[in-house]
Amino acid sequence: MHGVTRFAANPVVRTVQRALQGGPSAGKSKATSCQKERALDLSRKLVELARRRGSDKAAAANIAHALARSFKSEFSTFQAQDVVQLATALQKLRQKNVMLLDAMASHVLRGIVAYPLYALCNIPNCFARLGYLHRQLMDAVASHVSERADKLTPVDIASLVFAYAELAHHPRSNLLEACAEQLQNCYLEVGGPNCAIILNSYSRLSECNPTVFYSLSRSVVHTPPESFEVHHISLIMNAYAKCAVRKSQTMNVLGDFLTERVHELSPQNVSNIVHAFSRLSCYNVQLFQNLVTRVASEDLKAYKLYELGVLCHNLAKLKSGGPTVYNAMFGELATRPPEAWEPKAVAQVLDALRRSTFRHEALLASWCLIELDALDRAKDLKQELPDDEPEQGFPEARYAMRRVFELLEGLDQAEPFTPTQPAASRLTSGGLEAMPRAAADSSISISLRA
Repeated sequence: MHGVTRFAANPVVRTVQRALQGGPSAGKSKATSCQKERALDLSRKLVELARRRGSDKAAAANIAHALARSFKSEFSTFQAQDVVQLATALQKLRQKNVMLLDAMASHVLRGIVAYPLYALCNIPNCFARLGYLHRQLMDAVASHVSERADKLTPVDIASLVFAYAELAHHPRSNLLEACAEQLQNCYLEVGGPNCAIILNSYSRLSECNPTVFYSLSRSVVHTPPESFEVHHISLIMNAYAKCAVRKSQTMNVLGDFLTERVHELSPQNVSNIVHAFSRLSCYNVQLFQNLVTRVASEDLKAYKLYELGVLCHNLAKLKSGGPTVYNAMFGELATRPPEAWEPKAVAQVLDALRRSTFRHEALLASWCLIELDALDRAKDLKQELPDDEPEQGFPEARYAMRRVFELLEGLDQAEPFTPTQPAASRLTSGGLEAMPRAAADSSISISLRA
């Protein structure tokens, strides 16, 4: 009897008994199994949630957070297809859960050989759209895929190169060169949208590979116009311009595609297209006639200041448009607040004024005040307009300059200027305050149109 008691007290025997009776060890096993099922269920819930319109972002965030805590401990329950679907769902739901994305990247790195090529293109693409850069993953994918680039489809290439461009991460391997070689073999299968994505991505990475641009120029020529969206055409033109690849035939074909679709362009598209033609010294007569007509008649408040600056500068460089369109553009520019201007925009607008030989009183008055180093004193010139000041154009600007010249005349009469004396030194030494208010009645009238 004593021996039986000792046998029952043996720890090994107790463990076996608990397992057979469904004790703590068996319970732990069942809990682990449930935990594994729960992780996969959470992943599937996210996938299902991404398929619905108007999904609850808070619910998606909670599910992603719960999944992130258990993903690493359940690597073996996730297959490549599960990770691809999860990445796609996270991207659609805009859920940038760093812990979960890190765990997914680790899953790919550990089993990269087992991942199909389309998966290795889609996952980095989803990461890029979420704005998440995992350098080790991107380098490993580039190295692995570059050795198998001959098996990539145009969709795979577009997805992959977009990811590197969006994250501004240049692959260390020869991935981009390998993709360029593959495009030579399948350029007719690329299509309009993917052509735009690929060219734009290469240009953003400053990878101006002639093979890519010349291969895809043939794709553009053979692609039906209706397969292009207008922003795709804008992207393609911008890519050729950025890489300074001059293909006049391609630019004219694309211009013809746009001729009857000018009304579909966004302000940014209009600015980019005009810039691309100017950069490559190309011109499409019908397209630019329609563009100028649109710009002259539309509300230019929809344009950002830099877009309007680029537009007027490059139209002037191409010698396109007349007084009507320049009056509209410069008139809108004159209404923009001072804090919105940057040096580049100022230089572009001034050069556009010079090239277009157009005279705009407000802008020229501002420039003259800058040259006289008297811009800070312009506020002192705000007075009632005299009766003899015409209301056409910009009377305030003309009157400001009229007052400046009246002041200079008064200073010259009091103490004549020497041939080399800068007017600015006299103007900014208290001259504006000293100018008599009766000077407004002077017979001097300066017209900036002259």
